[in-house]
Amino acid sequence: MIAGLLVYSLFPESVGGPSLPVEVTLDYSMVETVNGQGLVPTEVVVVKNLEAFEIPRLSLEINGKYLLYRKSPLKASEELTLPLQVFTDTKSSKRFNPREEEVEDIMVTGQLPSGSRGVNKIEFVES
Repeated sequence: MIAGLLVYSLFPESVGGPSLPVEVTLDYSMVETVNGQGLVPTEVVVVKNLEAFEIPRLSLEINGKYLLYRKSPLKASEELTLPLQVFTDTKSSKRFNPREEEVEDIMVTGQLPSGSRGVNKIEFVES
């Protein structure tokens, strides 16, 4: 599935702000189980800060409804790996389930050094 995706990064102005310097990819990674009993292969989103400054107030939204807000800033050049199941529906508190729903797009926002909100929206389309 992941190998058959095309990725489109939309112009930041079309989604509400200047560009946020991050790279966003979908992947599989070994993630520790909730009970700490070992590692399991899990579908993840990977966000990498491409700049030498940290990005505070980082939020990610899948398909316009599953949200994750990160309290700590994304450090300079840091790569953050998040299981898709940690994203929560903003209306029902339901967790994102990659077996039931495809990732169509991910929008990442964060605060730029200028104080403005940077935006990067990536669309994932099956080829």
